[in-house]
Amino acid sequence: MRKFILAAASIAALSFVGQASAQSPIVLKFSHVVASDTPKGKAADKFKELAEKYTGGKVKVEVYPNSTLYKDKEELEALQLGAVQMLAPSNSKFGPIGIKEFEVFDLPYILPDLKSLRKVTDGPLGAQLLKKLDSKGMTGLAYWDNGFKQMSANK
Repeated sequence: MRKFILAAASIAALSFVGQASAQSPIVLKFSHVVASDTPKGKAADKFKELAEKYTGGKVKVEVYPNSTLYKDKEELEALQLGAVQMLAPSNSKFGPIGIKEFEVFDLPYILPDLKSLRKVTDGPLGAQLLKKLDSKGMTGLAYWDNGFKQMSANK
């Protein structure tokens, strides 16, 4: 069983658990922890739409937003156990499982703009980071944004 992760300023993961027969589609459970009307939620719904369209119904994507299946801290374990096949966790979730290099994206203002971020994530460094997921039984597919430099405070 192989798991795949779509990484990013929000990351997602995918794992094929078997071959679909002519009658039954491959079912991918896609869990994420945000509302459906957020950028990540909308992207998950678009992924479902396109995956089902371009596979001619051979793949069925079930999207579970708002932590309906797993809470934020439980998702990676659920993926590793095969309970879900796709995730969209934040990069900071990879530090606790031993891939601290992803935490660089949590440093505020380390990258001045979206163009600089894309240069990193779409380049060799981004590819090296995704490759580190292999050791955890996951394969990084791509980076997704979940907003850039969003900070808030009460005072």
